[in-house]
Amino acid sequence: MRDVYTHLCIVVQALRREFEGLRTPLAPATGVASSIYTHQIANVFRVLTDIRVRHLLADEVGLGKTVQALMILNALRYQRADLRALVVVPDELVTQWRDEILTRAHSVPIGGETEGEGSQYIRLAWEDQLRRSPPEWKLTDIDPDQYHVLVVDELHRLRSDLQQRLVSTAGAFEHLLLLTATPAFQEPQRHVQLFTMLEPERSSLAEHTNGKGVVEQLLARDKKNAIASTPERLTLSALSHCAYRRVIRTRRADYKGILASRKHIPILTKPLGAEAERQALMWKYFGQLDTVSLGVDPIRLAKRVILSPPSLEQRVDFLRRKGHERQNLLERVKPLVRKDEGDSRADALVDLLAGIWTNDNSERVLVAAQDNLTVDYLFELVNARLPQIGPIGRRVSLVAARIRQGMMTEAPGDLGAYGNETNENLEAFQRGNAQVLFAPEAAQVGLNLQCARVLVIYSVPWRPEEVAQWIGRLDRIGNVAAYSPNGEPRDIEIYTIAQKGLVDEKVVAVLRCFHAFEHSVNLDGKYLGEVARLIESSALNSGAANWLDVEHTTEAMAAKNDVKELESDLWPYLPWTKDWALSIREKVNALSPAPLEIDQPDENDHSVVGPRSWDRTVEGFLKLLRCAGEYTFKWNNDVDHSSFQTLWYRFGNQGIYGKREVLSNVVFSIGADPGAERHPRHAHAFITRRGAIANPPKRHVMIKFEEDDESRRPLHFINFGNPLHDELVEGWLNKYPDFFGGIVYLPTNHVLFEQYDIGAYVIRLSVLDPAAWLMNKDVSDQSLRAISKAATRCQMDRLVDIMSRFTGIVRRSIEADVRWIRGHITAELLVQGSKFRQSEWTTASCDELTALLNPLRHNGYKMPPSQLWNPPEQVRHSIGIAVDKLRSRDTRIARQYWSPQFPILKEALTSRLYVVREEARDSITLAQIESAQAESNLELAHSHGNQAQITRASNAFDVAADIADMTRVLWTQRILWLTRCCSAVCNTIPDERVRATLIVRKGSEGGAI
Repeated sequence: MRDVYTHLCIVVQALRREFEGLRTPLAPATGVASSIYTHQIANVFRVLTDIRVRHLLADEVGLGKTVQALMILNALRYQRADLRALVVVPDELVTQWRDEILTRAHSVPIGGETEGEGSQYIRLAWEDQLRRSPPEWKLTDIDPDQYHVLVVDELHRLRSDLQQRLVSTAGAFEHLLLLTATPAFQEPQRHVQLFTMLEPERSSLAEHTNGKGVVEQLLARDKKNAIASTPERLTLSALSHCAYRRVIRTRRADYKGILASRKHIPILTKPLGAEAERQALMWKYFGQLDTVSLGVDPIRLAKRVILSPPSLEQRVDFLRRKGHERQNLLERVKPLVRKDEGDSRADALVDLLAGIWTNDNSERVLVAAQDNLTVDYLFELVNARLPQIGPIGRRVSLVAARIRQGMMTEAPGDLGAYGNETNENLEAFQRGNAQVLFAPEAAQVGLNLQCARVLVIYSVPWRPEEVAQWIGRLDRIGNVAAYSPNGEPRDIEIYTIAQKGLVDEKVVAVLRCFHAFEHSVNLDGKYLGEVARLIESSALNSGAANWLDVEHTTEAMAAKNDVKELESDLWPYLPWTKDWALSIREKVNALSPAPLEIDQPDENDHSVVGPRSWDRTVEGFLKLLRCAGEYTFKWNNDVDHSSFQTLWYRFGNQGIYGKREVLSNVVFSIGADPGAERHPRHAHAFITRRGAIANPPKRHVMIKFEEDDESRRPLHFINFGNPLHDELVEGWLNKYPDFFGGIVYLPTNHVLFEQYDIGAYVIRLSVLDPAAWLMNKDVSDQSLRAISKAATRCQMDRLVDIMSRFTGIVRRSIEADVRWIRGHITAELLVQGSKFRQSEWTTASCDELTALLNPLRHNGYKMPPSQLWNPPEQVRHSIGIAVDKLRSRDTRIARQYWSPQFPILKEALTSRLYVVREEARDSITLAQIESAQAESNLELAHSHGNQAQITRASNAFDVAADIADMTRVLWTQRILWLTRCCSAVCNTIPDERVRATLIVRKGSEGGAI
C-alpha cells in the first residue's frame, strides 16, 4: 500500500460506485453505451421488477428494442456475474446485433466477431451457421443447461425446425426475451408460439384441457376474470391473469410530446409541357408492351419514367438500341428529356432546400433519389444552383455528399462493408460537414442516419414498405436532430415532391390513405402486397383507373390494420400507461449521485441528478487515480477530431532482468499483458460521457504517437458492465484492509481548513440496502431445505438432479424480488463520522467528511502525504467508544430513511403477492396434473405391462409426485419471504463497509504539478 490516505480515498470512490450500481435495478441497465429514452426506462423497469423475466418487446420499428434487450442483459449480468445468454436472430439481423453488442453492451459476441476487449457472455447464433459444413452450431445447442437467458429476434422469420426447437425449449430457460417489430397477433400460429414461450405453465394447462385451443382458452380466462373482478380489483386481475401482461408494445403515438412525431409535407408542382407530354407518350408505349421482348418489366419501366430526365433518357436509348421501338413513340420521347426542357420537380427541390437552409444552414437533409443517374443529376444540379446557403449576411458554402449504387457490397447493414468513398461521404454527412446526402434505392436498408430529421423523396416509391424504409433511416432512437437544445422533440419531416395531375400525385394520395408517411408501417403486414399491387396496376392503366376507389380501398385496409391487436378483456386495465412511464423516468431523474463526490457539479450543470450525473461521477474516480499515479492518462483526438482518453499502466524502473515492475495496484484481465506489452499502443481508450457516444457508436479509435505511429484500439464507455469500470471498482474494494488509521498532511489551502475546525476523525461508511435481508444466504438455504424435505419418493441420484432445477428457480426468484424491492425503495450510502476536539467526540457532518475524503479540494492536483498511525491502547479505547456510538443508531436508521416509502412498498407488495399466488396456483395445478397422469400411467403399466415397464412408470410417478410436492413448497416459501418483506425492510441493519481513523494536520500549501 503506497499511501494510507490516498488508498482510503480511492477505496471510498470504488465503494460509492459499487453502491450506485446496486441501489436501483435501472442503474446497471443504463450502463449500456446509448442515450436512454423514457419508454426504454419504463419498459426495462417493468421487465426487471416483474416476478420473472419472460417478455415480448414488440415496439414499433426504430424505438430501440435491441438497446432495451441489452439494457436488461446488462442489469441481469451485473446481478449475476456468471450469466450466459444465447441470442438467436435471422441472417439479415446479424450485423445489427453484432455491432450493437460490440459497441453498446461492453461485450464481444461469441459466434460473431472476436476482435475487441470485453467479456464474452453472449452467444450470437443465426441460421447461416447451421447451413455451413461443418455447422458452427447445432439445434441441440439451444440448451437451458448451457445458457440462462434466451433472446430471440423475429422468431417468425426463422426456418421451421429452428422455430420448433426454440418454442419447445423456451420454457426451461431462466429468462426469456422475444423481440419483434411485427407482432401480427391476429395470426393463430404465431399466437400459440407466443403463449407457449411466455406463459409455459398456462399454455400447458390449456393443452391438458379438452376444450378450445390455447389462445381461445387464455382469452376466455381473461374474460372470466374481468367479469368476476370488482372495479377496484381489475388492475390486480389484469396483472395476474391478462394473457398479454408480458407483451410490451410501445407506439410513437403513445408518447406524443416525448418522442419525435412524423410530419408529411406534400409539395405539388405544375408539370412543364415537355414533362406531361413525355409521360403521356410513355404510358401510350406501355400499351404496346405485349409486342415487346419479355425482358422489359413494365412496372420498373413506369417507375423509371418518373425518376429524373437523365434516368429516363438512358432507358429510352437502351430500348431503341435493342429494337424495342414502337410507333416511333420512343423517338418522340427522346427530345423531351433534354436538360433545356426543364424539370419542375428539381426546381421545387432547389426551392425547398433553399428555404430549409435559410432558417438553419446546419440542418441536414437526406434526399431519396432512387438510382445512380438521379443521384448524380441532383447532386450536380443542387451544387450548381445553391453554391451558398443560409440567411443573408450569414451564408456558408454548400457541401453535398452522395452515395451511388455499386459502391456497396451485399452487406448493406454493415458500414464497414461500404467502399472508402461511401464511408467518407457518409461520415461527412454524419459529422455535419455535408448538409445534404443524395442516396439511391439500395440505401433504404441498413443505414443509420440519426443525425438528420428531414427527408425529401424526390420520386415517390410505389410500395409502402419502401417509403417506411426511407423514413426509418432517420426516425430512429438516438436521433439527436429530432430534439431541440432544451430537449423538446421536433418533427421528423417527410417531404414528397409530385406533379399535379400526373401519376405520382395519385400515388402519394394512396400512400397517405394507407398512413405510410406519418405512421409506422407493419413491414410484415398482410395488406402491404395488396396496396402495392393496387398502386402498380392503377398506375400502369392510369387513364382508366378509378383512383378515388383505390384511395377508399386503401383507407379501409389501413383501418383494419389499426384495429386493436390485443383483444383481451383485461388488457385495458394493465397499469403501464404513459403517465406511469413518466413517473418512473421522473423518479430516476431525481436520483442524485451517491455522497462523497470528488468533483462537485457546477450550478448550471444539467447533469446534477439522474443517469447523466451518475456517469459524471466516474470522472472523479478516474481523476483521483490519475493524481495518485496509479495509471498514465492522456487525452487524444480521433480522425474525426472527437476526443477520448487513454489509460495505461504505470511502470517502475528496469529490474535485474531488464523488465520494469507494474506499479499500478489494479491490473485488468482484458487487453495486453502489462508484463510483456509495455508500449502505450496497448492503452485502453475510453469515454465517460453519454453525450460523447457517436451515432452510430464507434467501435474503435486511433491512438497517435510520434513519427506518424498509431494504434487502433477498441473504445470503451466506462460505466456499469464495462470491464474497465467493473474491474477498477472490484479491484480496489478487494484491496480494503480491515482498518484504516493514518495521519494526513492536507495543504493549508484545502477547503477543510477554510470551513471547519479540524481534529481527529472516526469515519464509518455503510450501505443500507432494503434487499440485504433477502440476499442473506439463510433465506435461500431455508427454502431449499424445506423443498428437499418435501421429496419423499425419489432415489438420491434423481433427487440431486431435481434439486438442481429447484435451486435455479429459488435463486432466480430471489434475484427478481431483490430487483423489485430496490425498484421501490432506494438504498442509501450512510456517511457517518465523529470528530475529537477539545477532549470530546462530536458529530462530523456529511459535508465535512466529504471534504476530508477529497484530497483534491485545494485547487490543485497534488496528493497530500500521509503515514500509518497505530494509536496507543487508551486512544483505541476512546475510538471504540466513538464507533460504538455511531453503530448505536443502526436499529432505527432504516425507519428514519425509508418511512415515507413504506406505504408505497406495502401497496406494491399487495399486488405482488396477488400475482405470485396466481402463478403458484397455475404451477402447482400443472405439477399435480402431471403427477396424476404419471399415476395413471403406472396403473396402466401394472395392468398391461411387464416388470421393466412397471419399474419405469413407478420411477416416473415418484419423480412427478415429488416435483408436485416440491413445487407447492417452493411457492409457499416465496410467499413466506415476501410476506415478511415489509417488516424485514423496516429492520434492515446497515452493512459497515469502511471504517477509518484519520488525524488531520497542516502541510505545505498545495498547487498544480
